[in-house]
Amino acid sequence: MFQVNASFYRFLSALQDKLKCEFNLMALSEKVCLLYPERDGIRVAYYLYGAKQRVPVGGHGRCIHIDEDTWLTRPNLLINRIAALFGQTQRIHARDTVVARIEKHVSISFLEEHHLQVALPGKYRYGLYHQGDLVAVAIFSGGRHMADKPADYRSFELLRFCHKQGVHVVGGFSKLLESFQRDFNPGDIMTYADKDWSDGSSYHKVGFTIAGEIAPQVFWVDGHTMRRYYESTLPPEIKDKSARERVEEGYVPVSNSGSIKLVKALYTPGAILDF
Repeated sequence: MFQVNASFYRFLSALQDKLKCEFNLMALSEKVCLLYPERDGIRVAYYLYGAKQRVPVGGHGRCIHIDEDTWLTRPNLLINRIAALFGQTQRIHARDTVVARIEKHVSISFLEEHHLQVALPGKYRYGLYHQGDLVAVAIFSGGRHMADKPADYRSFELLRFCHKQGVHVVGGFSKLLESFQRDFNPGDIMTYADKDWSDGSSYHKVGFTIAGEIAPQVFWVDGHTMRRYYESTLPPEIKDKSARERVEEGYVPVSNSGSIKLVKALYTPGAILDF
């Protein structure tokens, strides 16, 4: 039996109000509940605080995985991102936007407001502007030499791609990639798709292919603040403790679903720029 709590009911109510539809519920364990719309649509697996691992979800169709700490710390962003997956956004066409390189402080501020994951500065930052308003960003790493590739080959990583909350730029992802490719002529661009949210299909449409999968990653959630930490970012007084001691201090390990590694091959011999 799923251990329903007030936080879950607030999430369910906010989700149904936003999407204007009802969701059915199915208990997958004491700490995991599957929400599925009465009409066809994306399913949501909701994990109460303390659920340590992902639960296999059978059936057909897409399923996203939501942790309670994310709901408690970033509720509006979470609901808006789910709504975007259901197509409930303002649609803007990429042809009506302008690409520009953006400063680090601009990209960090945008990601902190509109992206669920940690904001990363990257080295190269591109934005799409619609009537002067920044509506999407793409953040790239610097170019890396590859030991098994020609000397002029560079591999770049797409670190973050993000729309403004409530907005979807149709063709915006492709437009940002094309602008970066014109400027730097990469040998390839690689990225990771979070399996909690994505099956990688949106990347396939712009030329990426699957190159492997990354195992589930463990985070530590502070039960007092609901703040999520990577192993490397834990407070020093917690990082030095054993897993059992961390739990005694109120920290709980949480695993995601892992990631899909994707690569877009673009190499043109002799055409790479010098970085």
